[in-house]
Amino acid sequence: MDFLAAYDAIPEDDVPQRVALLRTAMTNGRAALFAELRARRPVFSTPVGVFVTRHPDVLEVLSAPGTFTVGVFGPALEDVLGAPFILARDGADLHWRERGYGQVVLAAEDAPRVRELTARIADEVLDEVTRRGADTFDLVQDYARVAAARVAIAYLGFTGIEEETLHSCTRRMQWAFAVNPDRDPEIHAAGVAAGRELHERVAELIDRRRDTAHDGGPDDVLGRMLRTRLPDEYGFDDERINANLVGYLTGYQQNATQCTATALKELAVRPEALAEAVRAAGEGDPARFDAYVWEALRFHPFVPITPRLCLRDHVLAAGTPRQTVIPAKSVVMACFASAMFDEEVLDAPQEFRPGRPPAHNLVLGYGAHDCVGRYAAQVIVPELVRRVLLRPGIRPLPGGERALDYAGTPFPQHYPVRSGRPAVTTARP
Repeated sequence: MDFLAAYDAIPEDDVPQRVALLRTAMTNGRAALFAELRARRPVFSTPVGVFVTRHPDVLEVLSAPGTFTVGVFGPALEDVLGAPFILARDGADLHWRERGYGQVVLAAEDAPRVRELTARIADEVLDEVTRRGADTFDLVQDYARVAAARVAIAYLGFTGIEEETLHSCTRRMQWAFAVNPDRDPEIHAAGVAAGRELHERVAELIDRRRDTAHDGGPDDVLGRMLRTRLPDEYGFDDERINANLVGYLTGYQQNATQCTATALKELAVRPEALAEAVRAAGEGDPARFDAYVWEALRFHPFVPITPRLCLRDHVLAAGTPRQTVIPAKSVVMACFASAMFDEEVLDAPQEFRPGRPPAHNLVLGYGAHDCVGRYAAQVIVPELVRRVLLRPGIRPLPGGERALDYAGTPFPQHYPVRSGRPAVTTARP
């Protein structure tokens, strides 16, 4: 029996059984579920929300922040951060003003030096790991989380805060606001405590850095924030600097760590694509290699679904056969992982094709809440993968290409790989 037949066979008032079936399908067969919904019920109303699965409809939802707001997770996020933040606001002065501010301090022009920084740090971490002499190591724990945190320290400016603190705090924080659908109070409390810990550490850091901020201190994101003066009426004091810096980290650390592992996994399960990616990695043209990573992440996005709260009745996909009225107060699930496989938009979406049009890849989001640090993310994530592929001996264990272990969390925690030889000599980008 296919999913919809099984779902419809459950009495409408048996909400627990319908929800259980939906969650099982999402866990064990998400791609098949989304394919069935796109074909037969592209706007699918359930007790947990309205699933929107077609590419143009997902874009429609995310293009109307005045109607489809972040009210589903915004309050939880601000509890965790202990302050307002752009990702938790829609259309407010704070969102648009501080989003623009973020584009200044997380400048597009940083990309070349951030890639070089990432390459250097990644090589250092891989050297440390391989010098231990073990036959295998954990790509997530030994490499990805460490390298991602060191990049955050060097680029964002978390100087003097331990890598483990940055990683463990953001894991608890993101778990609390982004992947806690049942609002488990213990998970939420752990996230709030982690946010408070990071806030206190960053407050101390800001105090230390204030004394040297105007004397040519480090050229990192925090340094830019401390040197930037906004009109007093904007209220952009050290508390706002703190909230934004911690917010940037919370949107970065777990995602960069996860993407490094999942991109490698998606390449490893496709030997031909892996071989092509390895060749591209050694050619010295990062843009050509990057396309392999983003295509890999299309198959395993770190945010497969983003929820929105519908404030008013909205006619979705008006004028099409799937036209649907979304009632006010509905929770709407904009399904990135489905939209990126929409057969009516993408050519042969099941095929691995690097270099697809940018609009077909929604890994970094879309609309008012796309990734504010996308220019850095677009180079950090591929370079973390690239430095691994430049070491011929570092590969997932034979037969273990799919062996990502989540260890009871929403995020990959372990991915065993063979140890490799020293890095291949190649021109850095």
